Amino acid sequence: MITLRDSKIINLTTKISGEGILNVRSKSPIRRIHLKISGGGTFETTACACSVSMPFKVEKPRLWSVNVPNLYTYSVVVETEDGVEEAEGTFGIRELSTNGKEICLNGTPVYVRGYIRGTTAHDHQNNGKLTEEAFYRKNIRQAKKFGFNFVRFHSVVPSETFFKVADEEGMLVHIELRPPHDIYNNLEEMVTTGTAIVPEDFLQDVVNRLYNHPSLTVYCIGNEIKNLGGTDAVGEIYRRIKALDDTRLFLDTCAWGENGRPYIDMDVQHLSYYFPFGAHAAMYEDTDNLLVVGTRANRPLKTEGENATVLRTLDFKVPLFAHEVCHYTALRDFKALKQKFIAHGTPCPWWIDEELKMIEAKGFTEEYDEMYKASKHFQRECWKTAYEAMRTSRLLGGFHFLQFADTDVYENSNGLVDCFDDDCYIQAEDVLRFNGDIVLSAKVGNRLFAAGETVSFPVYVSNCGEDCQQVADFSFTLVGESGATYAKGEMQNVDVSKKGLFQVCKVNIHMPMVKNSEALTLTMRLTAQGKTYTENRWNLWVYEKRPEIRYNDFVSIDGEYVITDDIEKAFDGLSKGKKVCLVYRQKWTRHLLDKQMQAPKYAFKATWNRFKPVIWDRGTNYGGICDRQTLQKHGFTTGEYYDFNYNVLSEDCDKIILDDFPCKVHNLLSGIDKSCRDRFDAYRGSFNLPELMYDRTLRRFSYLFELQVGKGSLLVCGLNMTGLDQNEPSTVAMAAFIQSYLQSEDFAPTTGIPLETLKAYMAECAKSPVKERMMTQFWQLDDTPVESKQYWVDSRAYLTEETK
Repeated sequence: MITLRDSKIINLTTKISGEGILNVRSKSPIRRIHLKISGGGTFETTACACSVSMPFKVEKPRLWSVNVPNLYTYSVVVETEDGVEEAEGTFGIRELSTNGKEICLNGTPVYVRGYIRGTTAHDHQNNGKLTEEAFYRKNIRQAKKFGFNFVRFHSVVPSETFFKVADEEGMLVHIELRPPHDIYNNLEEMVTTGTAIVPEDFLQDVVNRLYNHPSLTVYCIGNEIKNLGGTDAVGEIYRRIKALDDTRLFLDTCAWGENGRPYIDMDVQHLSYYFPFGAHAAMYEDTDNLLVVGTRANRPLKTEGENATVLRTLDFKVPLFAHEVCHYTALRDFKALKQKFIAHGTPCPWWIDEELKMIEAKGFTEEYDEMYKASKHFQRECWKTAYEAMRTSRLLGGFHFLQFADTDVYENSNGLVDCFDDDCYIQAEDVLRFNGDIVLSAKVGNRLFAAGETVSFPVYVSNCGEDCQQVADFSFTLVGESGATYAKGEMQNVDVSKKGLFQVCKVNIHMPMVKNSEALTLTMRLTAQGKTYTENRWNLWVYEKRPEIRYNDFVSIDGEYVITDDIEKAFDGLSKGKKVCLVYRQKWTRHLLDKQMQAPKYAFKATWNRFKPVIWDRGTNYGGICDRQTLQKHGFTTGEYYDFNYNVLSEDCDKIILDDFPCKVHNLLSGIDKSCRDRFDAYRGSFNLPELMYDRTLRRFSYLFELQVGKGSLLVCGLNMTGLDQNEPSTVAMAAFIQSYLQSEDFAPTTGIPLETLKAYMAECAKSPVKERMMTQFWQLDDTPVESKQYWVDSRAYLTEETK
């Protein structure tokens, strides 16, 4: 709509047939309306009324879509008893609908690949000092380059300039109806759960200003408003919006809406803080995670039986989208970012210099570049895993990614691009393999296989492109790091004409008979007319089959060298000058499961690790750096950085903290800690602690390290070796590495401490456990989809009281 100076309002309502209505209202009677549409015709009517609806029709209309954002320009002359006024603008012809699983644009299903802007915690300023239009255009073009087609404005209605650019570039827009003076505070609203009040004049103004923008797709009341579904207030807002504009979709709350509520055209649900891999690989395939939101119907969602639990499977009558997904963070290149702020003459955020000080103070200056790359590598692999899980979900019609660009007011990084909207380590052509219009995906499991094993990989296509391709030829290769091709195959004339998600084939592969272990690359592609239609690839690992060794047998080796999980036995072996591997696995590291347990006599400072990324500020896993030369020389294949080959070994393991260790050690597999604080630590309404605390951020972690202790040599392994009892391939390979390394001349640590110094240090460490902060405790427990009210109570009590 366009508002004229004497309160006349113009809006154009069009259908994909080209039929439309021009609505004009005025304070004084309208005599004549003259409408000219560029490329669409000229139309005129006479009248004698203050409100006039004039029909028109554009022949053979050029429809507006994400990939082809056709726009029409128009000019209109309105004659009233008070004079003549003119206006001009643009509009698009398009139709929004739903098919039960997806949003449809002009009748074609669209898999929503959304990203989030808007509220301060999820957006960034115009740091490059561009014009407003150029600022928004750069962001949208970059987002489209990486495959996104939808932007959710969290708790904000963006400016009309943004909509102008979104119209021109082809981007669907979701808005949340919060007046500009009502600033969103996510920490406070996690407690208050927000508000559902939408002022009448504000709503009317939003519809009037934005009606003619074809990019406007969703009206939403707000973010994570609990206990809202189906209320009279929501019904009233729904009816008001539909009366003003029934060409868009309506949503009451973005997440936390009860199942089965009325008044919604789509649903967005919080699908938990799990990582869709390993134990939670099916988190986008079933509805168990959504039971926490409850239901409007008078029916139980969960019942307890005799040694059994029954969970109801939820049914969604409207398209379902995943809320604020993949907010996996990584380190930033703080030096380069600081130089970019300086070059643009823009004040640096406070945290850049503070992070640089912390890096120097903690002794990471020389190795930080590699730490940065390792964390970005792990972030990318986790994004790929989660995106593919969503694209192959039978439930989801899309997602909202948190977020495409880094924020500049918060020190962690969960964006594909930086806070200038510039590319940042991860390349668009790589992301398009799992976030494009057409995605080829294979279910590759945990990616770790035994030599000679036959593995079945179901292959899927998620096709929401606007092409008309009917068939394509499928092919795959399995190539080792040596360059050898271990398997390949093809199938011609695969049907790719269908839209949405469908399985195209299944590939059965006989894994190669390798010596020790080898990294593999599985590449799959569809080709049409001699060109690649879509392609994807995965890193896999294969391990030599070895005689079974049980965990208890492995940690009972005592001869020329010692392997044990008993600290006292390790000390005894070291006192005799032996080579010792201490497999460090302690209940004390997992004391969250029993907060009343007694302290041991000796312990390392260690944190309970999970194989999953840091989720915003939940967690401690930013990947790691490997001593590739040593590991590979003794049979354990690895890249330079921590990857999915460690997914079994580092799940539920003890990650050791070396910040105050008595000497420098040689790290064979280091871990990288996040450099940002828990929000609740610094929040004035919670712990009100300093923003960065060196004992809680960017700690020096290790999974596997060595040092000399007295006359002996010590290898400390915090990895989870219990997979030996299942003959798990990567665990068996790590056990073989440890045995080979201990027996070799290569195991000769160059730095060390006296045995008594190590004992004294470990005795001091054992006095109190490592207490992670509120958000990370939840990440460690990994047992519920989202935090309950009781969790917050228990966690606060745990952090403010001494563990007995």
